[in-house]
Amino acid sequence: MRPTGDHFYTTSASERDAAITNLGYVSEGIACWVPVPTQATRAPLYRLWNPSLADHFYTTSVPERDNAAANLGYIPEGVACDVYTAAQAGVVPLHRLWNPATGDHFYTRSVFERDNAAANLGYVSEGVAC
Repeated sequence: MRPTGDHFYTTSASERDAAITNLGYVSEGIACWVPVPTQATRAPLYRLWNPSLADHFYTTSVPERDNAAANLGYIPEGVACDVYTAAQAGVVPLHRLWNPATGDHFYTRSVFERDNAAANLGYVSEGVAC
């Protein structure tokens, strides 16, 4: 997490290290393990950045990605990783939340953390990201 409140997720150790060293992010450890789905069960998880909000946004939806880029001030940063398109044995959902007061998006696989963020930290659940 960055002192501005932005949550940044990456599967790249060098990108993580650069964000910590050069951009002021603080490592909160591993959020989750991202398995490599098969061609038939995978979708790209797109990462976008909004410099005005200092917010990273992740989505598997091409229309949502394109709308965020065209209308909401987000800049596409490519694919963060591939994720499953549907529930699979042995995997858990990644929950997506948004804070309307700060514009921050927050992602977690923890139901407790999701519920706490919604009940106590001003976040609104946007459902399962993937």
